Amino acid sequence: MERIWGMSKKELLARALDWTGMNLLARNTPVWNGLVVLNYHRIGDKQNSLFDHDLWSASAEDFEQQLRFLTLNFDLIRIQDLDHIWKSPRGRYVLITFDDGYLDNYEWAFPLLRAYNSPATFFLTTGFLDERKIAWWDEISWMVRSSSQSNLKLAPWSEQEFSLEPAQQSQTIKLLLQIYKGLSGEQTEDFMTALADATGTGRCPAETADRVWMDWDMIREMSEAGMDIGGHTVNHPILANHPEETQKFEVQHCKQRIETELNQSITAFSYPVGAQNSFDHLTRNCLEESGYRWGFSYYGGYSPLGEHDPWDLPRIAIESENPASLFRSSVSFPQVFSQKKVYTNTDTDPATSAE
Repeated sequence: MERIWGMSKKELLARALDWTGMNLLARNTPVWNGLVVLNYHRIGDKQNSLFDHDLWSASAEDFEQQLRFLTLNFDLIRIQDLDHIWKSPRGRYVLITFDDGYLDNYEWAFPLLRAYNSPATFFLTTGFLDERKIAWWDEISWMVRSSSQSNLKLAPWSEQEFSLEPAQQSQTIKLLLQIYKGLSGEQTEDFMTALADATGTGRCPAETADRVWMDWDMIREMSEAGMDIGGHTVNHPILANHPEETQKFEVQHCKQRIETELNQSITAFSYPVGAQNSFDHLTRNCLEESGYRWGFSYYGGYSPLGEHDPWDLPRIAIESENPASLFRSSVSFPQVFSQKKVYTNTDTDPATSAE
């Protein structure tokens, strides 16, 4: 998006709406009716982490401010409410979601959600919780940020030479993630091995994952406190890049694992990466056959009342670098600030990382 004086056009418009009071007017006037789904990943401070910085959606302070804004101005709902809202003649509903299962969801987000009596849905990648392994996007970031080399060559995966200098590391990580997301399922492990060799770091130590993910006791505590739990596959593959057999395993086993641990059924699933090319008709069929009722994507947009696709409910990416005015405008004017965009697995927006 074109940027003016360091800000995008949307950021400038969002600030103007704040300055003129139009955001406040919009919150008090029914300028839209429907469902806005907000998607978070990590909460906290990213500055000293070797993992993918783009996964941090907000600091704890910013998340609390966002929660305060949402609880004062909109109806926050749970997954079970999706059955009813489409029949409502009016209403501005917001569903808060988190993907993957990061530990900071429990340590930072959960106490704030409980303090504001706000529900949220946590979509879990069960293999990360069970096997305590590093996610592929975080491992790519770890290899780049841990390397002692100044540049990187990765033929035959790319003819480009990548800079590993500190000032260029974030851009290099984005480019490597684009390559990964364009690979077929059988190529991904070879790519990771090649990257580990090329950076000279080896693979990320497995014990690092113990400090990254929630455990099942935490998940049960959140569920008992009124948080909803959903599926996000076992291993977080880009489902459309895999054959039907693999998709079925990822979708079905994830659901079975969560239901076993919680002793209750789940009905909602979010697609890894969530771009339009990240899931296909086979994925939708897998969800329906497995007993899911809702599938959530991740390429922007909102759902007007009476108009929804249960297997493609759009979500808005919440990103830490976006100003508070843009957050407020995204929910106050979703028809302007949350429009669906056409993204593929290798595009850099709305998120250049895992989702």
